[in-house]
Amino acid sequence: MKKFFLVALITLAGLKFSHAQSDVADMLRFGTHDANLLINAYVEPYAKGLGVGMNNSWYFTAETHKLWGFDLAFSVSAFKVPGSDKTFDVNELGLQHVYAREGQSIASTAAGSGDGVSLYYDAQINGQTMPEEYFSTPGGSGVDVVPVPVIQATFGLLPNTDVILRYVPKVEFEIDNEDAEAGLWGLGLKHNIRESLPVIRHLPMDVALFGAYSNISGESGIDFDYTVYGDDVPNPAGYVQDPNQKGEFTTKNMKYGLIVSKKIAVITFFASVTGNSSKTSFDILGKYPVPDPTKLGTDITNIDELLLNAMTEEEDPIALSYKDNYMGIDAGFRLKLAFFSLFGSISKANYVSYNGGISFGFR
Repeated sequence: MKKFFLVALITLAGLKFSHAQSDVADMLRFGTHDANLLINAYVEPYAKGLGVGMNNSWYFTAETHKLWGFDLAFSVSAFKVPGSDKTFDVNELGLQHVYAREGQSIASTAAGSGDGVSLYYDAQINGQTMPEEYFSTPGGSGVDVVPVPVIQATFGLLPNTDVILRYVPKVEFEIDNEDAEAGLWGLGLKHNIRESLPVIRHLPMDVALFGAYSNISGESGIDFDYTVYGDDVPNPAGYVQDPNQKGEFTTKNMKYGLIVSKKIAVITFFASVTGNSSKTSFDILGKYPVPDPTKLGTDITNIDELLLNAMTEEEDPIALSYKDNYMGIDAGFRLKLAFFSLFGSISKANYVSYNGGISFGFR
């Protein structure tokens, strides 16, 4: 369960670098500036969706536990990427060295289902500038609904207040034969203000304030040298690959808001209005052989010339950051059956997500 949980989160954060290593190598062929822009646009939906998924399933009622009450919940939050985030316009990214032809610049993101687009560079041939096809951006995965698993424990440690914990210690495993490790933690507080404020004490429902913070971090090894660019690009004599190559990601999320719920027999219906923020960073760290087109100026005649005569050792070539702030509305139910409960909800924010799960405990 622990390994499945972490692999799912790492996949969303784009850390499976080795699986798409040839695509990343293609994007790096015209330098780190264009590579950062292309990779950023391609994986953005999953980076945003990871924050949405981790900000869900914190609660399924405004009611709080009695002192020393406890439950353990397992849930899945599946976010859906909207159509507007399934494509991007290559020519609007501000690329310096490559471009798509007019009318053929709409590429699929990782969450889309379409193909990539062909990118061109301007080659100098017989004194003339000629567009030469270089490579295509990666096609989409066709996966626009992605699950984010969540495990958490809730404790009634204070009067009318629940303390909610999410924690997975850092564990080591392998992804595509590369060593990886990841872990997460989160802390939430829910306070039932109905019991605290005489003005609303007689309302026929529970009302609670909520706030939470969660943090996911991980890293994976990377194996990248000159030969990644093709069999005709050998490692130079005396070249030593940097042993510190790795991919690293961190996602920080915050959620706060107001929850109301109404219990009818064994079913509790709840709704909430929330503010949300998330920040995801993804970095490729270490030293890597990367072409530097500025070394050749405007006299590039072909790709081989670039790969053989304009290489440089670039440190920390990829640094991506995604920030998201949004308001959300949640609505759902909890069905209590003996010592366990079933719950489900739908959340409407920048992405729509569907949440469901089961909890065990006593209130």
